[in-house]
Amino acid sequence: MVVVGAGIVGCSLADELTARGWTDVTVLEQGPLPAPGGFTSHAPGLVFQTSPSKTLTAFARYTVEKFASLEADGTSCFHQVGGLELATTPERLADLHRKAGWAAAWGVRGEIVGAARCKELWPLVDESMVLGGFHTPDDGLARALLASRAQMERATERGARFLDRHTVTGIERQDGRVTGVVTDRGVFPADHVVSAAGSWGPVIGRMAGIDVPLQPLAHQYAKTRPLPELSGATVEASRPILRFQDRDLYFREHTDRIGIGSYAHQPLPVDPFAVLPYDEARARNMDMPSSYPFTEEDWAPSWEDCRRLIPALRDSEIEEGFNGVFSFTPDGMPVLGESRRLRGFWLAEAVWVTHSAGVARAVAEWMVDGRPSVDVRECDLTRFEEAQRSPAYVLGAARSSSSRCTTSSTRSSRWNSRVRCASVPSTPGRSDSARTSWRAAAGNVRTGTRRTPRGGRAPPRRTGARAG
Repeated sequence: MVVVGAGIVGCSLADELTARGWTDVTVLEQGPLPAPGGFTSHAPGLVFQTSPSKTLTAFARYTVEKFASLEADGTSCFHQVGGLELATTPERLADLHRKAGWAAAWGVRGEIVGAARCKELWPLVDESMVLGGFHTPDDGLARALLASRAQMERATERGARFLDRHTVTGIERQDGRVTGVVTDRGVFPADHVVSAAGSWGPVIGRMAGIDVPLQPLAHQYAKTRPLPELSGATVEASRPILRFQDRDLYFREHTDRIGIGSYAHQPLPVDPFAVLPYDEARARNMDMPSSYPFTEEDWAPSWEDCRRLIPALRDSEIEEGFNGVFSFTPDGMPVLGESRRLRGFWLAEAVWVTHSAGVARAVAEWMVDGRPSVDVRECDLTRFEEAQRSPAYVLGAARSSSSRCTTSSTRSSRWNSRVRCASVPSTPGRSDSARTSWRAAAGNVRTGTRRTPRGGRAPPRRTGARAG
């Protein structure tokens, strides 16, 4: 069998499959290993396990458990610093009580704490703004590249092979079944093919004649310059990962600096058919294909919110930042399972580091045993109607989903906001028809008019299904 993509999902899947006896596994990657340049290569690594979805919470719990047991170069693949989510409004505090109920129901340790305890856990926070918080001691930081390496090594020892610098150019099929994967360096026969290609998922799907309802969107992440308040720090992080959902922000330490992610900016969709191959991206002075230039105009309002919450930032500046590409779906959930149109062709797409190992286990169980041990109905690729797989619908609903990553459905006003597409260089040799379809969809959404599907049913909305 062949896995397309050697990011955190592909490496986790190879590890899970080989552990179950499927050792004839080939993982193909267009970039260099162990950092091929997709989402895994720039992921900030924050893992908050609690979700309104029991399935996503189960995926996250297994990811934490597994990564905490893995090491690479003598370093743990998971740094369990805990998590802290702040409430600065009564409504958010009520939401945190609801979240504490989910955590208790799904088996995640957590407790509601007062403002003083929040200040104790994160001394840099302005206590006068805080009404309370939700503390989850088992959350923390996933070291995605180390976890990829550790699982790659285990899978290789069991017989799997990982081939970098192999660009997939086609999917072979016959009589309704997949038969192989075509690359620029040869053909790989296969009875089973799993697309774990991240932002390139729709491209691989198109090769197989399958619609992949996934939209890449750029998300802002920045690091401050060293802070005097953190001088003398010797470890990567000592305080919990922090969420300030009232302003769509999250924070983590980078030794003596603070890393900040924001979902408050306008959605920045990226054409999946124009995401550059690794070598071409490097030739154009990009750090990696999934990292775009930081747009300061989008960041400015969030920076003011950061300074209000953390007074130490008022005398600081952003030292570096980037717009990193993530994968989103219309309902914010992963896309998993075997295609009904092309047997043997599987998807493991729109999966974030938080849920990566859990998703890999579920897909491996599904393939080897015929059913996963976790209920994956809400992730099944067949859940979308035909209209919901159209480029216009996927683009519009996914950008709305992105704006709900750290907030509740009150952010639905994003449907009527202006969309500015991330700057993507033209890419010779890519499918012109595919790019035209995507850009036409982007044009429809950019009008600012909410398009309701036939029958009057608006796109599905989840409340904070994924975050951080």
